[in-house]
Amino acid sequence: MKPIIFTVPGINWHVPGYGLMLMLGLFISIWWAARRAARSGANPDVILNMGFIAIIAGVVGCRIMYVMHYWDTFKTAGNTLQVIWAIIDVSKGGLEFYGGFILTTITVLAWLHFKEKVSIRWYLDIVAPSAALGLAIGRIGCFLNGCCFGGTCDLPWAVRFPYGSNACIHQWKKDLPGAGIREELLYTDATTGVTMPLTRESFFASDATLEKVANTYRQMSKLTRKLKKTTDPAVRQRLSDELRAVTQAGGKELIQYLPVAENMVKYGLSAAQIRALARDYRTLPVHPTEPYSTITALIIAFFLDALYWRRTRDGQVILTLLLIQPVMRWWLEVIRVDNPVDTIHMFTISQFLAVAMTIVALVGLIVLHFMPPRSPRARLWTPEEEAPPTDRGKGERAARAH
Repeated sequence: MKPIIFTVPGINWHVPGYGLMLMLGLFISIWWAARRAARSGANPDVILNMGFIAIIAGVVGCRIMYVMHYWDTFKTAGNTLQVIWAIIDVSKGGLEFYGGFILTTITVLAWLHFKEKVSIRWYLDIVAPSAALGLAIGRIGCFLNGCCFGGTCDLPWAVRFPYGSNACIHQWKKDLPGAGIREELLYTDATTGVTMPLTRESFFASDATLEKVANTYRQMSKLTRKLKKTTDPAVRQRLSDELRAVTQAGGKELIQYLPVAENMVKYGLSAAQIRALARDYRTLPVHPTEPYSTITALIIAFFLDALYWRRTRDGQVILTLLLIQPVMRWWLEVIRVDNPVDTIHMFTISQFLAVAMTIVALVGLIVLHFMPPRSPRARLWTPEEEAPPTDRGKGERAARAH
């Protein structure tokens, strides 16, 4: 697990592993589909346009489904602005594949039919293997981020996630034997009284930054104690002004790292010591469902690519994807524990959609049997030839003369 791949020097901008793999997956998939299009006589520019749509609709759709699925968590994120930011912040993950797949499918179908006016069946066949490839690469990002984890197991290839991961929080909340977290890493909010583990983002800061925030907290605590003891109005005013100045000087870092600083002061720990406690923690062994998903999606991608060159009807490849990918997803949902069984009291939302997609694929294959093998709109693309420079120059002079 590596949620942050690297930090851009100078601007201190973190590059998340999840976002990086998501972008790599999109660009590599688009390139592979454009190459397939060029080899089979389709227009690569249409693929590029579809890819641009997929980038936007895919992320938006994935996020919408995730937010709807976990709305109870988002609505308690704070005030209206904080809720909005929590919704649009995808740096920590929080995308559900089927949401992006559904919205992307709708927008791409509309684009191909109304704007490009090309064969929907043919172009969806072209992009089907790439969709599976993009999913495979995207799941590597899930593994780096620590989301989409599996249930506990004792298999030789089981993985153990570090402190602050989603698996860590899940196991601690479930109070699983052996999943306890040391009290030095637990923080109780003074306002709500809720106890939670310190966030993994709290440890992205350097030791120097954490020590600085801890010193600021010590000053604040000292001034607060003095303020409580005195009743002299002038002294109280002076102490209040000092406390306000210290708090303002702490700035954004104070707000972001205050829980860690409080625990450092409370338990007499240095930044290096509390960081070591977090570093030594490991979850109980769990199924590596993200690599499972990557492997199965890669197999599907290369199988669909082989099927594309051997298909007997336009539409076979995309419908095959809709038929076999949900089966794989259903199997993965059985061993994943991060998605609740909250759909008609027996399915996760992904299992329900997997069943629906399988039915759509079966009906589609039946309907496809009665359609022409080759789509009437499937026309070979011929690049437009540019006029020679001399002819273009003559044309421009003739136009000016006219």
